[in-house]
Amino acid sequence: MAGSRKQATYLRNHSMFTEILLWNQLKQDQIGFLFKRQWLLDGYILDFYCSQLKLAIEKDGKVHKFRVKKDEARDLHLEKEGIHIVRIKAREVLADSYSVAMWIKEICEKLEQGVFDPEWNQ
Repeated sequence: MAGSRKQATYLRNHSMFTEILLWNQLKQDQIGFLFKRQWLLDGYILDFYCSQLKLAIEKDGKVHKFRVKKDEARDLHLEKEGIHIVRIKAREVLADSYSVAMWIKEICEKLEQGVFDPEWNQ
């Protein structure tokens, strides 16, 4: 199902608690890289997106256990478009959102140097 601007706006206004925790660490260029939240790209709504690095951060909660094939198809499409995708478990954000944000910052710095490691997905 393709996302829409209306859906993206709805998701921004009705965010999960873990998304809010992580957004509070990423917003306003706090880690040195500008991220957008619930960003619409190619019909997909990305949890967090840094256009400068073509990096999507996806915060995965329990619901993602039931949408593995859908997530795989989505990721494959985005990767073909040159988007790097890092998936983070919601429980990690809940445990320590600051540490997760610092890990994302490290990823961003490596991407600036041209390094991407698919093993970054938790």
